[in-house]
Amino acid sequence: MFLTRLFELFVTKDGSRETPGTVPMATPGTLARKVSRLLRIEGMIGKGDRVLVGVSGGVDSATLLYVLREIQTEIPFDLAVAHVNHLLRQEESERDEAFVRETARRCGLACFVERANVKAYARSTGLSVQHAGRDIRYRFFNETADREGYTKIALAHNLDDQVETFLLRLAKGTGIRGLNSIPPARQRIVRPFLTTYRSEIESYAASRSIPFVTDSSNDKTVYERNYIRHRIIPLFSDLNPAFREKVVSLLGDLTEINSFFDKKKRAFTVNNVQTTEGDIHVPVGPLMKLDEETFFRVVSDIVAGMAPVVPLREHIGLVRKVLSSPRPNLRLDLPQHVRVRKTYDKLIFTTKRPAARISERFPLGEGTTRIAPLGMDATVRRLKKPPSSYPKDNFTAYLDLDKLGPPDSLAVRTFRQGDRFQPLGMDRPVKIKDFFISRKIPLESRRLVPLLLSGDMVVWVVGHRIDERYKLDENTRKVLKVTVKRSCQPSSICD
Repeated sequence: MFLTRLFELFVTKDGSRETPGTVPMATPGTLARKVSRLLRIEGMIGKGDRVLVGVSGGVDSATLLYVLREIQTEIPFDLAVAHVNHLLRQEESERDEAFVRETARRCGLACFVERANVKAYARSTGLSVQHAGRDIRYRFFNETADREGYTKIALAHNLDDQVETFLLRLAKGTGIRGLNSIPPARQRIVRPFLTTYRSEIESYAASRSIPFVTDSSNDKTVYERNYIRHRIIPLFSDLNPAFREKVVSLLGDLTEINSFFDKKKRAFTVNNVQTTEGDIHVPVGPLMKLDEETFFRVVSDIVAGMAPVVPLREHIGLVRKVLSSPRPNLRLDLPQHVRVRKTYDKLIFTTKRPAARISERFPLGEGTTRIAPLGMDATVRRLKKPPSSYPKDNFTAYLDLDKLGPPDSLAVRTFRQGDRFQPLGMDRPVKIKDFFISRKIPLESRRLVPLLLSGDMVVWVVGHRIDERYKLDENTRKVLKVTVKRSCQPSSICD
């Protein structure tokens, strides 16, 4: 468990445990040595890296920049500064930007600044101001790193951030998946202070006279994180002075549990989840055998990958109910136009609208007729004699012309309730609905299956089977050959 191990490794100078609830005060140089050791152990920053440091101007990020400059004497790497002006606090925001620019200038470092209207972005996306600001910061840091060739992005998250984030997620009712440690490193994002308490950082800044600016909004408890920091954590600390340590230890355990379930999710996804024409197909049987937590992760990842939505447990519970139903065809609508269809032994996730029912009857004559609504071309030809062999082609039908009605009676339409025909090889007619069910044709595909008619009689369920009563036999003298090909936009002629 990363956090638990490193917490015990670095909580004091000599590795011993402090009295519960106490926080070690760093002496000059101690924090830099601690961070340097963490960078080496975890391989966060190495020789030759180009590091972009996110600096807001506050004590955490200002101290991180100072500490990384100290460590440069041991590990040669490049540094630069990135700052986002959120335009939220008027004069204070301008002051912070000017401070960061001046700090970078005094240190001889490149400085990249983004000015972003976070409130406007929050309104347009429906996010909270805090989440909108986070999105903008990460996007700017990553875009700058890509453009300027930086290999690492260093952020100043610390142990107190871990505890606060845990309580925020707990209060919002997140599942076990959300109760996870902030990762110390993910791709090029690194967090060198993640095993350090905020009080250690503040003590180090004071001992080294590191300049920083203070964000007045940090004291306003109208913001969720500040409420947790100033109201909730002190109450828990009164109950147990070692509260923060306990949370850190619990986060380590939860991270291990999450890792276990994520491995199961990845294994299932690789072996069972397929993408077909933009839709996601999952076999029902294996999905039903998953435990609840792995099921939640598999399904929620699929839904989140199809639309900008965070699936809730109740959404995933509805998917489970659809799977458990004995009905072979069911549909469920989820937020952001994500639709889930159970079709016999498959669960299909899609954002496509259901196909509209096509009720029109389309006449056919000799030659080729394009039927655009069904996405097909139908070619009708008379043959002088039966073919010597029949190709294995479900889209070509040979019919006894003498058994059909008048030449102008041929037409194509889709299924209507009550339609019947006598499938080739059977001795009596059946409902076409029952035929579709026996072939496990998806409910939403049935309305797109073309039916060839002679008058009012169905003589061919295109792509599947002709009617027994219109087949060629030893008495056949005249043959009608009908070939159907897909044209324009493909449709589910024979799903």
